[in-house]
Formats: sequence, C-alpha cells, structure tokens
Amino acid sequence: MSDIRMVIGGLFLVYGVILVVAGAFGDAVNLWTGLAMAVFGGAFVAWSRIRRI
Repeated sequence: MSDIRMVIGGLFLVYGVILVVAGAFGDAVNLWTGLAMAVFGGAFVAWSRIRRI
C-alpha cells in the first residue's frame, strides 16, 4: 500500500514542479496550481515515508 502512495505522491510532485516552471514563464494559474500540487505531492510522499505499513 505504501508503494502506491509513493507513486501517486511522486506523480503529483513531478507534475506540480512542471506546472511551477510553466507558470514562471507564463500564466499565473499554472504557478499557483503547480505550487499546490507540489505541496500536496510532497506531503503524500512524506506521509508514505513516515507511516510504513
């Protein structure tokens, strides 16, 4: 189960970073959405690392 959380969190984190980079050069919506996704993905990965099953 923790592997699934790690994959999902990693995908959110990677896509959030991509949106932050795109938002830095373009639309502000991408920047804020990317920041939110990166924080959520980081929290998901941290939760998976801290709470092993």
